[in-house]
Amino acid sequence: MESMTEKQKEWTRSTPSWIYFVFAISVSTGLAGSICLLMRKASSVLLFTISFVAVLIQMLYTMLIAGGLQVMGPSGAVMPAVVIILSIAWLLFSQFSKGKGWLVPFLKASA
Repeated sequence: MESMTEKQKEWTRSTPSWIYFVFAISVSTGLAGSICLLMRKASSVLLFTISFVAVLIQMLYTMLIAGGLQVMGPSGAVMPAVVIILSIAWLLFSQFSKGKGWLVPFLKASA
């Protein structure tokens, strides 16, 4: 925060606590979705969907509603855009994998 202007520091400090909760949901469900995808479990689609929705809520609030673009400038939109794009990519890949039959239900009984 040392390189930030006083206005940027004030904006960062004013972030409501619920945004941190939404951030925690997006990260934890994204991690769980990644683990399930590695384990070839169909539940990765649901987890990546939850993560994507949480990412959208967080980024739309911080960048548009809370005025992050005005405070941080256009270059401040790069990282949120990358996070949204990656979130979409993981969700689409998990849906593609499920459609190809590569993923199985989480609690599938072994025969």
